[in-house]
Amino acid sequence: MRFRFAILMLVAFLVSACAQHRTAGRASRFDPPPHARLNAVAEAEMERQGIPGLAIVVMRDDALVLARGFGRESIARDDPVTPETVFQFNSISKQFLAAVVLQLAEEGRLSLDDPVSRHLPDWTRLPPGLTIRHLLSHTSGMREEFVQPHLMVLFARTGVAFAEYAAAARTTPADFPPGSRWSYSNMNYLMLTLIVERATGQALEIALEERLFRPHGLASIRLCPSPPGQRSGGAAGHVERDGRLVIHPPEPIHLFRGSGGYCGTALDLARWSRALALGRVVSPASYALMTTPAPLNAGGAADYGLGLALVAPDGVHRIGHGGYGGGFSAQAAYYPETRLTTVVIANRFIFAEHIERRISRTLLGLDEPPTRDIPLSRAERARFVGRFDVGIIDWHPRIEECDGRLWFALPDPRIELPLAYLGGGEFVSADDPLGYRLSFSADGRELRLLGMGLMTWYGRRVETD
Repeated sequence: MRFRFAILMLVAFLVSACAQHRTAGRASRFDPPPHARLNAVAEAEMERQGIPGLAIVVMRDDALVLARGFGRESIARDDPVTPETVFQFNSISKQFLAAVVLQLAEEGRLSLDDPVSRHLPDWTRLPPGLTIRHLLSHTSGMREEFVQPHLMVLFARTGVAFAEYAAAARTTPADFPPGSRWSYSNMNYLMLTLIVERATGQALEIALEERLFRPHGLASIRLCPSPPGQRSGGAAGHVERDGRLVIHPPEPIHLFRGSGGYCGTALDLARWSRALALGRVVSPASYALMTTPAPLNAGGAADYGLGLALVAPDGVHRIGHGGYGGGFSAQAAYYPETRLTTVVIANRFIFAEHIERRISRTLLGLDEPPTRDIPLSRAERARFVGRFDVGIIDWHPRIEECDGRLWFALPDPRIELPLAYLGGGEFVSADDPLGYRLSFSADGRELRLLGMGLMTWYGRRVETD
């Protein structure tokens, strides 16, 4: 979910997206296959995506179906990845902070409908009507950190304290009225970090340890070191530079304490997902709030709750989140109808969604999605070409035409994917039908994009280029 790990999360996130015609009833026929089939899925994806190391944990109810590591923790060492290897979670960490906010609401120490100005009176550009609920659900309109140059200057400077960074963020504006649309922003969880610390009188790390990790036996989960993976038992992040794999340079992870700063094992992340779903962390009523689509002012709702993405790419109810940044990629998913938990974490900035979905689809008994590419005339292709505002100022995905084919392109860093047309205004990634899925309105002005972290993004055509 940072933004380069979340906006750039938008980058790796190819969010698999093939909404299939399968029903929850079909998915309920859970029949775990032999481990060899799951291992084969993981090994094929490691080869295809060039992943140094990978951890996969699958649980049904509280029983382990699979817990295995693949490859190495670091290209600089020979230590093998195990289910106990510590990885960086990135934006999956947001649900930890969201859970503490729900606990504080249960205790009457704040309300989800409190004005943010009540808790952050020193923030100078808060829009009218902004509430804590808007921050949790990414419907606030608050501008993303990674498109604010003065914050990126601090991000790049060594030795910047969180307090200095947060103080500089107090002038952050809103790019749209609260509740009017959905758009992912790490700024929301920076603000929630401050709100929790002021409400509890504790550093966020202490609040999370005392309220979440220690009570539920999640001993591995803690604020990440920078850089991670310098010794055995911890994975190092990797990135490709000049055609070869290198260890990702250190980043100031402490600046993302609430939005993506935590590390832990795949085992503990799976146990966390299960505990949260069972009402062991927050009350069942609070968990219902976390897993209810966020309502929008004009009607309808976003495919996102409070710190959790709510998509059904295969026609099966899925609650989860991704995390990308620092040379790591992760997906944690819970399928409530089958009580299946799947966690996939890789030590390279790649597409973890592809692996999680293939593992889960295998366990859920889903067939491979059908593939086709319906030819489009030049005039038909022109209807979809353009750039689309997804709520991040000056950061617009594009649909482009090249050599008679439509392409999906992301800016900064540049990513280009060829598209296959399914008909009815629906496209998928031509390279992988479990990749991006794009759905256009009849007039081509509105775009629903399932991708970029396995979340649904909502685009509006920008009429001037």
